[in-house]
Amino acid sequence: MSNRSRERPRPEWDRLSVLLAVTLLSIALFRVVELPTLNWGTFQILGSPLGFDLGGETLLTLLVVGLVATGTLSVFQNHPQLDSRERSLAFSLITPSIGALLVSIFIIQAATWPLWLAALLVGGISIGLLIHLSYQALSPLNPRYPGARTLLNVIDYLMGFVLFSFSLGLQGRALITAPAILVLSGLLAVELLSATGASTEQVLLYGGTIALLEGQLAWVLGYWPISMWTAATLLTLGLYIWSGIGYQHLLGRLTAQVIAEFATIGLLMFILVFWVRP
Repeated sequence: MSNRSRERPRPEWDRLSVLLAVTLLSIALFRVVELPTLNWGTFQILGSPLGFDLGGETLLTLLVVGLVATGTLSVFQNHPQLDSRERSLAFSLITPSIGALLVSIFIIQAATWPLWLAALLVGGISIGLLIHLSYQALSPLNPRYPGARTLLNVIDYLMGFVLFSFSLGLQGRALITAPAILVLSGLLAVELLSATGASTEQVLLYGGTIALLEGQLAWVLGYWPISMWTAATLLTLGLYIWSGIGYQHLLGRLTAQVIAEFATIGLLMFILVFWVRP
């Protein structure tokens, strides 16, 4: 048997397997352990009822996101090309952490044991895939960087659409949904823009600007008689256009032609969305 066939598995898979095992075990424990729910009073702000509940579902979400974020950091710190990365390590944790948030939401909403087991299995695979892709996209010197980065970009927009849909589906006032969408879109924008290798200050400035634009758009859409899916599609379209323009500007490649291309794509997609009416 050749030495190549005896090669030890890559270090990332060792730590990743431990992380997934701990995360899935923790989720399983929350399924069988009943935790009390703490309720804080409800207040009326601009006609919107605001309250806070802390129970098993909230703790599960915080636990899963926390485990994935800290575990991913541990995996990345052993990357052989860590010193050649072009952005802060914290930015690389965003996609796996948002993926963990989405997985926890699906698991919480699983009403039956078969659905719960399916959500657990698919969720574990999805989290592992996101961490692996983020690991491959950590350094531009990695030959697999272009493919991993492209997949992460697509996944970021898809997760944004799903989470926007969840936020809008809560049937809350814009005072409630807009801040949630602002935070989510800001995190996704920062993750997308940081791939340019620009300074942290520039990335945060542009990401914060996009977050404010998305929050304002969510506020407007909340009073527009359109479906949840249409609103989520428009929010995702806005994230794509603003992030794309910001990305090109940070790379120093923003021209009138690029702006015209994004404007054309945005207009065509806007017409298509209202023609299809999802």
